[in-house]
Amino acid sequence: MSVQVKHRRDSAANIAAFTPAQGELIVDTTNNRVIVGDGATAGGFAAAKLSEAGATAGANGSALRLNVAEIALSSLSGATVTATGVIPAGVLLVACAMRVTTAITGATSFSVGYTGSTSAFGSSLSTAAGSTNNGLIGPNPFYSAANVVLTAAGGAFSGGAVRLSLMYLSIAPPTS
Repeated sequence: MSVQVKHRRDSAANIAAFTPAQGELIVDTTNNRVIVGDGATAGGFAAAKLSEAGATAGANGSALRLNVAEIALSSLSGATVTATGVIPAGVLLVACAMRVTTAITGATSFSVGYTGSTSAFGSSLSTAAGSTNNGLIGPNPFYSAANVVLTAAGGAFSGGAVRLSLMYLSIAPPTS
């Protein structure tokens, strides 16, 4: 047996005139969105619609989306470490940001890039835990899936961990 849950619902004008309780969800029937209350703000806070949150869609199914993909690389070892195929095919890559989550040992610094351009996202990067790099690149088109490559400098990797965050735009053609 299924259970139907209904939330308070009203027009945008009526919602704006009162203060929803902390954590209360209200359905705005004028704008077809959810409002979240904090117990102090009149009208609460409107949740973003998909069209307002990094995605734009055309009337016939085409779309432009902003994506973020994260990958953790641990137990770094050797002169290079390759994350295979983490840049998807058919995207415009904007950045490959990086954070050292566990201090890197063996190397005095390192570079982050992709096959064919091994320092595209940054070079002479710190090996200390907590170090970051924004890795801005473009946008650059990647027609085929690509690898992200970490290259040790001043020695080989003998330990440590890094989290990569890839920011890219994906494009979908019309569906009709």
